[in-house]
Amino acid sequence: MRSFILILSLNFLLASCNSFGPDSLKGSHPLYNEAINDSMNEQFMLNLVRLHYFEPTFFLDVTNVAATMKLDFNGGLDQTALGVTDSASDLIKFTAGSEYYTQPTISFAPLQGDAFVRSLLMPISLESIFELTNSGWSARRTFGLCVERINELENVPTASGPMPQTAPNSTDKFQRLMDLVEMIRSAHIIIWNYEEKTKQAIIHVRHHTRYEKEIAEIKQLLDLDPNRDSYIVSGNASIKNRETISIDSRSLMSIMFYLSHNVDSPPEHQQTGLVRVTKDVSNTPFEWSQTPAGKIFRIHQSDWRPRNGFLAIPYLDHWYYIEPNDLESKATFMLLTQLFRLQAGASKFPAPVLTVPVR
Repeated sequence: MRSFILILSLNFLLASCNSFGPDSLKGSHPLYNEAINDSMNEQFMLNLVRLHYFEPTFFLDVTNVAATMKLDFNGGLDQTALGVTDSASDLIKFTAGSEYYTQPTISFAPLQGDAFVRSLLMPISLESIFELTNSGWSARRTFGLCVERINELENVPTASGPMPQTAPNSTDKFQRLMDLVEMIRSAHIIIWNYEEKTKQAIIHVRHHTRYEKEIAEIKQLLDLDPNRDSYIVSGNASIKNRETISIDSRSLMSIMFYLSHNVDSPPEHQQTGLVRVTKDVSNTPFEWSQTPAGKIFRIHQSDWRPRNGFLAIPYLDHWYYIEPNDLESKATFMLLTQLFRLQAGASKFPAPVLTVPVR
């Protein structure tokens, strides 16, 4: 009987150990994934708010997560004698116990050095911009963020740095161009490709009877030859002719500066000079929400932590957040993170690693 109980107990313990590995992975993997994703998003938000307050950014990457999981079992049999009248009987006691615990270790590495800084300051390649557009991102969003100028149409070039003092020039023509491109997007009229032989990017404009007016207006806005169907794409703004589309792209840091201008700040911070207020010729505060980036991105501020914020971070005794139902801002924030991985995430940056055991 004692042997039977002991064998049964050992089988139970072994069966528990066999299922512990897969079950622990199912329980911990989603939690680590969510925690790392939330922390990285909050870091992006914090850096945008820092730029709004003219303060330097800093990026810290999670390079490794190692979690040691242990499940200990113990069991035993204890025989004691109980006196019953003049005889004695044996009583067998079975004891069992278990202990489960994890020992996660997280490694951090600051993103810094010459290579990383260059990746932030390097203009987004035209190839990357068109790849994003072809993959499903709207031209209004990708060009609204990544492009500073197309031919003579400007997208607030002064927004590519710290908050300017004077209001930028009108962006009505640039926004009209983006609206027209979105109108004809579903018809696949504008086709971009890269010719290996000539090492040249080309934009082809297909004929479409339904969108003849929109195509003509696009060519007129860009001052292109209306009789041509193909145009050379150049990243050199000095090239100006009616057969070429010159595009000046922003760097990743310039994009972050542009988005940081669309951060709300409390009136007391504006009055005390903690932030700069851009003003027009009539000394009226400029509405950054009317710019191409401002129409697709907004960070709000509050004295108290919002209950339902998509992202919320504390800064200077206030809370900054994105509304959970602001799909435009959430989509733009998602594009920003993809641009960061595309521009800065592909390179390896040697940096000291901080390893922190979590208890």
